[in-house]
Amino acid sequence: MINKIKREIENYKSEIVQISEDNSFSQYKLVRRIMLYKNKIYPKGKLDSQGNYKYWYDIVAPRVDSEIKNIDFDTKDITLDSDAPKDFIPLFFATSGLREYLRDNGEAEKLNESIEQFTEFGNVLWKKTKEGYESCDFTDTYILNQTARTIEDTAVIERKVISASQLRSKADIWNDTDKLRESFQGTDKAPRFEIYERNGEISEEELRLAQGKSGGDKEKYLLAKVIVGGLEREDPTVILYAEEIKKMPYKEAHRGKFSGRWFRVGMYELLFDEQTRANEIGNQIANGLKLASKTAYFTKDKTVAQNILTDLENGDILTGIENLGQVNTRMPGFDQLIADWNRNLQQADKLANSFEVVTGEALPSGTPFKLGEMLDQNSNKLFNYLREKIGIAFEELIQDWVLDKVMGDLKAKDILRLTGDAEYLNRYYQLLVDSWYINNLLYIGPHDPEMGTEMKAQKLKEVTKNKNTMAKLEKEMWKGVKPRVRVNIVGENINLPAELETLKSFIQLEQDPIRRTALITKAMSRKGIDVSTMPKTEVQPMQTVNK
Repeated sequence: MINKIKREIENYKSEIVQISEDNSFSQYKLVRRIMLYKNKIYPKGKLDSQGNYKYWYDIVAPRVDSEIKNIDFDTKDITLDSDAPKDFIPLFFATSGLREYLRDNGEAEKLNESIEQFTEFGNVLWKKTKEGYESCDFTDTYILNQTARTIEDTAVIERKVISASQLRSKADIWNDTDKLRESFQGTDKAPRFEIYERNGEISEEELRLAQGKSGGDKEKYLLAKVIVGGLEREDPTVILYAEEIKKMPYKEAHRGKFSGRWFRVGMYELLFDEQTRANEIGNQIANGLKLASKTAYFTKDKTVAQNILTDLENGDILTGIENLGQVNTRMPGFDQLIADWNRNLQQADKLANSFEVVTGEALPSGTPFKLGEMLDQNSNKLFNYLREKIGIAFEELIQDWVLDKVMGDLKAKDILRLTGDAEYLNRYYQLLVDSWYINNLLYIGPHDPEMGTEMKAQKLKEVTKNKNTMAKLEKEMWKGVKPRVRVNIVGENINLPAELETLKSFIQLEQDPIRRTALITKAMSRKGIDVSTMPKTEVQPMQTVNK
């Protein structure tokens, strides 16, 4: 298995994939080129063949920042929703728990990094971890099937460099960590190890061999995670982990459309030609102005001073000089270069959707206000589309990898901590009892409402006194709620503004005070406002008039 992984890494770095006729592609080379452009580095150094310094005129980074600013959504935009009205209180608690989780686990920073990667590279690949998830670094992530449409269609290898203490912390999970540490011959330098994790299909026979076993069908393929390791900058020598997995531990989002390769086009690749031309024009102008800024004179008299600025003193009189004149050092192609520079920037704006109305710059003088508003709306359509693409993928991530952890960990003590109100704790207890009652109606059998109320009261006493009973009911309640819960970020699942506008219309039309109050209550609950905790007018009993 070690040799298989080594071959796959070598092939990924050297292989040129034919996407279509006369169209070859290498993700490894593309990522390296993107990193050069991100870091403003010329492949052959900062000096040209004549020794002139080559400036880098970055036109990509400002457009990247503009798109990130316009796509941006925050952790506060992540909400939970359900079609079942009875889920309002559970969702209120779950949303509070989710926000605490997002705050305490640095999710805001991770989300911002994902949006940056989405714009710059055109792709985001998240990987599930024990703690939650993390974004994959494309410089150390190898997509073996470069023409795959989704991550489910390819095996993935990730490279990481870890220290000896990090390796030791994995001793309970990985095999032969001692053997890997012993392979390091002691030097003055602290040991570091390269770890390669492969997730994807292998034959059953290969998995058995990686586990140190025999047998297995070489024609039967299954998903597996295999981890190998070696010394830094050396080939892997030890198999640390090999187990079958049920599904690939990745989620993905792509900025561009599929064009025959898994790695879609991002902002840097989109503007490769424009950035290259900007550097060429900028350096041509810089070198031309270096000469144009010099002052030179001509004359037929060979006795005149070699340099008027340094050889003559103030007040000297020049006599007998024939045909003294100044050499025209103006750059002849300057106007054409400026025109080409402006044309190049206009093309970059078209490709990146970074016109003045998007970047926040002032529009050209004389632009009608209505036209500016229309341009703004039209430009924002692309950003809304991109926000949906990454938002929908992130919703799925939260739904599958985070929600289980948040809802499974919520306990009575957490409810009190999150809300700071003992009344919510009492409502949480009642919620547990109601959930138990509904789930056990078939087992309880026929009974009248009074018996149901009595059974709930008895169960409530048991819940508040017995921690084991409470723990069991908590698990059952959240298990029943989760299938109905949807994570909502970009409004793909529900159009909340449209729903609130509809409710607003009916509130204005409704004359019956009871139904009108019900509509207002529903609108407030859709915005996450717990109306049950708000004061309300007490209903006065009707008085009878004695005749």
